[in-house]
Amino acid sequence: MKAVDTNILARFMLDDDPVQSPIARDIIEAGVFVPLTVLLELGWLLQSRYAMERAHLAASLLGLFDVPGIVLDDELAVRSAVAAFAKGGDFADHLHLVAAKGAEAFVTFDRSMVANEAIGVRVEVVG
Repeated sequence: MKAVDTNILARFMLDDDPVQSPIARDIIEAGVFVPLTVLLELGWLLQSRYAMERAHLAASLLGLFDVPGIVLDDELAVRSAVAAFAKGGDFADHLHLVAAKGAEAFVTFDRSMVANEAIGVRVEVVG
């Protein structure tokens, strides 16, 4: 199975390029792995460059995860990160927690960062 870059997922989701979008569709239909770092960048891209609203972005990501052929690392935790984002959380913060699974705690100076019980990583705010 191949892993994909942000640009493949963006062309697939946005279907905005007559040449690249069909290629992206074919690649994804063959089955792909989506790294957490790619999801992080995809969220940033769709919010900042394409001005996608929080609710629309969350729904779009969850829809992407349901596409046959999409494989995520720790899908349940990633879905929980998107759900927390939809409720007002920071997408990057929750993906950081997914990536930190298995650690004793995620240590930060960020007082606004909160734990996500479904992910299971304790947040330790210091300073």
